[in-house]
Amino acid sequence: MSELHRPTYAPHLPPVLAGLNRAGSVGKTTFGENIAAQAALRGYRVLCVDADNQGDLSFWNGYETYTPDGTTTVHDVMIGQAALADAIVPGRTRINPDEHETPFQNIPGLDLVLGSKAMEQADSELAEDPFGVFWLQNALAEGIKEDEYDLIYIDCPASMGRLSISLILAATNIVVCMKPALKEIRGSAAITDKIDEIRASYGRRHNASAEASYYWINEARKTKFQGQFYLDVQDDAVEAYGAKMLPPLGQVGQIAEAYAAQEPLAIYNPRLPAVGVFNTMLDRFGFPEKK
Repeated sequence: MSELHRPTYAPHLPPVLAGLNRAGSVGKTTFGENIAAQAALRGYRVLCVDADNQGDLSFWNGYETYTPDGTTTVHDVMIGQAALADAIVPGRTRINPDEHETPFQNIPGLDLVLGSKAMEQADSELAEDPFGVFWLQNALAEGIKEDEYDLIYIDCPASMGRLSISLILAATNIVVCMKPALKEIRGSAAITDKIDEIRASYGRRHNASAEASYYWINEARKTKFQGQFYLDVQDDAVEAYGAKMLPPLGQVGQIAEAYAAQEPLAIYNPRLPAVGVFNTMLDRFGFPEKK
């Protein structure tokens, strides 16, 4: 049984998972890309929303952040100039060099709302409309049919402005991603408070139900030879969040290689222990291997 829940603003939708932190380079995209890709490889249908102006999730799927003129992206959806379906492209993995006739192959079951560098101005654009923060709620509710997807993942920016608030309003379960650093463990408490504040402010009238469901440490240390300080910080996180902690991911050099190769870990090197870590999380989320 899934630990995730459906959004109260649109009960026909599947659970909407989001990776969040005010800090950058903590693993939000690593988490989202590999959870989504491995769920798709297990036979589930997953939609990723690349809402970060860096567009790393789009790049990992073989798309450039600097999209050609006329390409519909998440930014067009946000400002109301395009329907959600117009910004959806297939998730994919590289199989050949760029000069080859077919450099990429689609991953069945995986779709992506294409990211855009234009999202860097999202906070100011959303401030112009008092109801702008509901753009993603509305886009998902109106643009996704019942049973079209089994899971939606939102890749959030490293900020807590109006854009992030809009993404939290569209989410159901939030994963606070962090590295084993004291400032990030301390910051996770502030993020949790902010999520609770948003739910309290918008919940009754606008059916906001997001909660900080999980906490996840990326680049975790495993032995005292890697630094006792980091082990102590990780222990503090476990003490603070207990059962809400997801299995940590150690320092995996091949993550950077897989990103550069534009292949999810499970395709780049399916024998990596990290692949097993993400599968363990999928089991917990309620997406086991299909028989």
